[in-house]
Order: sequence, then structure tokens, then C-alpha cells
Amino acid sequence: MSRNGQCDEPWHGFWPADIPRSIFYAAVPLQGILQKAAISYPARAAIVYLENEISYSQLEAVSNKFADVLANLGVKKGDRVAVFLPSIPQFVIAYFGALKAGAVVTEINPLHLEREVQYQLSDSGAETIVVLDSLFGVVDHVWAKTNLKNVIVTGLDASEKVNVPSKLNVWSFHQLTEEASEATLQVGINPQEDIAVLQYTGGTTGTPKGAMLTHRNLLSMH
Repeated sequence: MSRNGQCDEPWHGFWPADIPRSIFYAAVPLQGILQKAAISYPARAAIVYLENEISYSQLEAVSNKFADVLANLGVKKGDRVAVFLPSIPQFVIAYFGALKAGAVVTEINPLHLEREVQYQLSDSGAETIVVLDSLFGVVDHVWAKTNLKNVIVTGLDASEKVNVPSKLNVWSFHQLTEEASEATLQVGINPQEDIAVLQYTGGTTGTPKGAMLTHRNLLSMH
């Protein structure tokens, strides 16, 4: 009920008294949900992949490391980081690591053709990409037509034993993460205004466009 005793919305008059009229969302960055889970359920499985499990505390630590990796490569708040991976643990690690570095994530469908990858990289302005080793050729072919500066390569196998192409600014996900710090980066994020994800969608309009989703947008969907 509003202050004058009337219903805030017409349908509220039919709601049970114990049903809240609105939902409160904490003013925290999206990665706050992982940090909270790591504290509340440190040993509980966050990711189950093949026969391996990664707990919430482990995911928190390794995504902190990946944030440090990105910072060491020069990624700053607001920079775009593309994630060109299928549903493997490194996708989640890269996603949260990028957010912790203050970057904006743009996810690329691993089934995309070269022209689609080139378009999304160019349109988003991504300078860093995390890519599956088997998809590196796609990135390599369009690299010169984009703003890419760094390519981080990983594999499907959890052991991360992949052959990283011997090329300038091409890095091993596993090696970089192993050598990084677990310390939490201190990056100021305004959940209501700062973009977390550029989600490309074509809808019925043809060429996909990047929908700008803030931390609060995604947190309210959680």
C-alpha cells in the first residue's frame, strides 16, 4: 500500500498481504554473487565438468587469478574481453575474471563463422580474446581486421596441455593463470551504470547488435 492507503498498482489489491510488492537487489557488482557463495559454501561444487569438480572457493581464487592475468596484459576498466569458448570451466573462469578486472565481457558463439566473429570483435572493440585451441584458426584469420591485441588460448581438456601457437601476443591460459596472483583486484564498479556484458542479438533486425547489460541488469536476472 502507498502512503495514502491506496494500492501502488491495481493488481496489488488482490495479492496476499505477505507477498512483497517489490524485490530488493543489493547494489553490488555481478561477481559479488560468486564472492558471497565462496564465503557461504566454500566446499560446495560450483562447476562439474566431466569427472572434475571446482568448488566455489576454488572458482573464486582462480577467477581472481585470471583477473590479475588481464590486468597484467593491460586490460583496464571498460575494456572489452571476448570469450570464444564452449561450455567448459574456463568460460566461467574467464567470465568472472574479466568482470573482476572491470572489463566488459562479450561472448562469441563457438559455432560462428569467420565473418560473424570478425564483425563482433570489430563492433565490440574487443582487444583481448579467450579462445579454444581448435578455434584459434578463425581468430588468426580475422585478427588483422580487428582491434585484437592479446589472444589467450585454452583447450577442452582440464589438464590444459595444449599447443599454443608460437606467435606474438598469443598466450597460454593455463600458464598465465598458474603464475598469477590470487589477490582480489580493487576496481571501482557502479552496478547501476557500469556495463558488465555486451550480449549480441539479432532478433528480427538482421545484423546482431550488442545489448548493453549493466551489473544490476544481470544481478536482477539471477
